[in-house]
Amino acid sequence: MEQISKRSRGKVVISRKNSGERSEGARPSSPAEGPRAVVVHRLKGADRREDILNHASRLFLSYGIAGTSTRMIANAVGISQPSLYAHFATKEALTNALSARAFAGLEELIAKIRSADIPAATRLEAMIRGYIGFALEQGAAYRIAFMLEGPMHEEEEFNPDILPGMQAFAGFRDGLALLQQEGYLREGLTDHLAQSLWASMHGLCALLLARPDFPWGDVPAMIDFHVEIILAAYQNKA
Repeated sequence: MEQISKRSRGKVVISRKNSGERSEGARPSSPAEGPRAVVVHRLKGADRREDILNHASRLFLSYGIAGTSTRMIANAVGISQPSLYAHFATKEALTNALSARAFAGLEELIAKIRSADIPAATRLEAMIRGYIGFALEQGAAYRIAFMLEGPMHEEEEFNPDILPGMQAFAGFRDGLALLQQEGYLREGLTDHLAQSLWASMHGLCALLLARPDFPWGDVPAMIDFHVEIILAAYQNKA
């Protein structure tokens, strides 16, 4: 028999009376079961939405997108599936929101560095280190935004889900265009330069996040060397 009891700090705990157990946010013994006790947090609006995104992010990384159901997410948050659907109609809408949130954070970081009153060489290095630092510090968000496969779209069909990523990339490209105008970066198509540089940074970040158990050695030293190689390859030699 289940008993509902009120707790302090705006929580309601649903516990199993006969079992003698009470658990707040207990992790399910298997993905399909859901938590043994559901904690209902009294959150509204944007706070509830962020709570759902945070729990979904952790579940996606633990079980993968395909292995995570909306029921699992609702149980982890402590709400019903209909309540979850009131915020996100589908699981795809949830993953899109997580990607958009990660891209928005990266875009904001790049914009701050781009507008900083610092020498060109310092600005480029700050953009590279800022990108790498963001990826490693925000590993969960970065993996969902950049490393999980999304749905396929026809070539003629515009995929609106990539718009946040395009905006983040545009800010990065604009920063490089300014460095080209200042004569610091090598000549060439700015889009090609930005895409190549982005791929160089992403490759390192993806390897470190995807294979954390690999014997990488001194990771900070490896990052320093990677940044040094990038700077040497892309700066104007003239």
